[in-house]
Amino acid sequence: MKSLLVFPFQWYPTQPYLSTPYLTSYLQSKGWDVVQRDFNILSYDIFLSRPFLEKVVSKGRRKIDFLRDKSSLTEVEKALLQVLSVGNQYSGTIISRVDEAKKVMRDPELFFKFNIYQEAHTIIQSALKLISDAYFPSMLSFLTYRSGSGAEESSRKAQAVVSDEEANPFIELYENFLLGSERWEDYGIVGISIIGTSQIIPGLTLARILKKRYPHLFIVLGGPIFSVIAEKLKKWPEFFELFCNAIITFEGEEPLDQLLTTIKSGSSLEEVPNLIYKINGQVQVSERKATIRFNEIPPPTFDGLPVDLYLSPYPVLPVLQSRGCYWGKCTFCTHSYIYGQRYSLHKSSPMVDQLESFSKKYKTKYFTFSDEAVSPHALNDLSDQIIKRDLDFSGLVMLRFEKKMDAELFRKMKKAGFDFLLYGLESANNRILSLMEKGNSGELARDVLRISREAGIWNHLFLFFGFPTETWEEAMETVEFLKENRENIHSLAPGVFTLNKDSVIYNHPEKFSITRFIDPPDMDISTHLSFEISKGMSVKSAEEASNLCVEQISRLFSSNNIWGGMPREHFLLYLDHYGMEALNKNDSIQ
Repeated sequence: MKSLLVFPFQWYPTQPYLSTPYLTSYLQSKGWDVVQRDFNILSYDIFLSRPFLEKVVSKGRRKIDFLRDKSSLTEVEKALLQVLSVGNQYSGTIISRVDEAKKVMRDPELFFKFNIYQEAHTIIQSALKLISDAYFPSMLSFLTYRSGSGAEESSRKAQAVVSDEEANPFIELYENFLLGSERWEDYGIVGISIIGTSQIIPGLTLARILKKRYPHLFIVLGGPIFSVIAEKLKKWPEFFELFCNAIITFEGEEPLDQLLTTIKSGSSLEEVPNLIYKINGQVQVSERKATIRFNEIPPPTFDGLPVDLYLSPYPVLPVLQSRGCYWGKCTFCTHSYIYGQRYSLHKSSPMVDQLESFSKKYKTKYFTFSDEAVSPHALNDLSDQIIKRDLDFSGLVMLRFEKKMDAELFRKMKKAGFDFLLYGLESANNRILSLMEKGNSGELARDVLRISREAGIWNHLFLFFGFPTETWEEAMETVEFLKENRENIHSLAPGVFTLNKDSVIYNHPEKFSITRFIDPPDMDISTHLSFEISKGMSVKSAEEASNLCVEQISRLFSSNNIWGGMPREHFLLYLDHYGMEALNKNDSIQ
């Protein structure tokens, strides 16, 4: 029995994602015949091609004719007619240059000529805009996809959109371009990994088509999205009729192995851990839970993935040293919940073995650590191992502000090749940080950023406004922190707080002055909620604070204006190529 694991659109087209590489490696180690496909990069490659774009332009022209023939237009229709007309005007240029734009992203010489890179990026974004306009209200870009109708959050809307040829570009993509690349009759099981909101409609569209066309397939879905909405799925038996035979929640390696064993033997699905399925018209949830630890799982494999097809001139490979979060206390986060409140870590020596093996096999030195946060202790050991082995390495990593982070650690990390650090600042106000249970302070963040910058490392910050009870004055304290420490901050990404289901805040709203959750019935598969509070900023005020922060960034952080919109994998390559000082001053970048 042969199995296929699929990672659907939409994720970054710059590198593989780790879900199917880990699943494939584990199942192959158990003796199963399994292969993997990255439909994300394959979809991008088709979207950004002359044949697909020519169909898109024809569709757009039909919409133009339809709108012009109407006796009256709504304001939305007038705006759509305008953008379709502009797109049609420039479509010939876009289509003629799209292949060259992809070549730039994959060419080691052209990629680092920034003017040429910018032009190629603009062509790619313009091509995706053509698709978005023709399939209005869909929105595709280099970094995301949205249905435009809220279908990602509504079971009713999702069921409609997956069959809507006017608004869903994936029906055309799958039926006339992508599905023909596989011999589906050779497979018995197809697993589809949906890890983010942007994948819900592309992934469910694929599942619906496969279930309808190939009834012999056992289709299983998995990913953190389903762990969060598991309770909703219990009340949605139609989901299993439309899209799949079963769903795996939380970590999938052990459950998928058990599922294959169960299907092969013909035994009951109730023996499979972490499984949701339908039997006799009723949705059932397995009471068994997976027990395997992350450090018992073999390294991922990228075999079967088109490494040369990603939109990067060199492979930029994701790696993972841990699952869960070693801190695991932040009140707004659900990362630990998704991994069953467990934290498991690979030792540093076998982790660097992975880096060394992948570096030789794929001829690259570029890696991104996908851990929620890597601890100072682990970073110290990793750096020691990389330096000891004289491994040519350049990487990025996400981390927390910790007291143990000193000059010696950062000098060692820089020598090892950790060129790009991403910190979760969230806020610089100590009361808010305490309410978040971040376990650090604004003063600590200031000191760590200075020491890291002095070691020659690029510092990037994530932050958000509107945490429950945060006042305008407290939000401005964060803005002032950014201004006062701008010498040590190279780039940042501000945003507005969103309340995630299954977070500590969600489970204990009274501690955060939340008086009511707003949970509309038609947003029944949303992973986040709106809310009302008795004190603190409104959502509108939080958005104003974020906009003010962006305005300050534009004036004070000149490098952020240039590099802030670049995919992080591309920025890592530029950082290694030109160096921190040149990028920070925007010097010698042509």
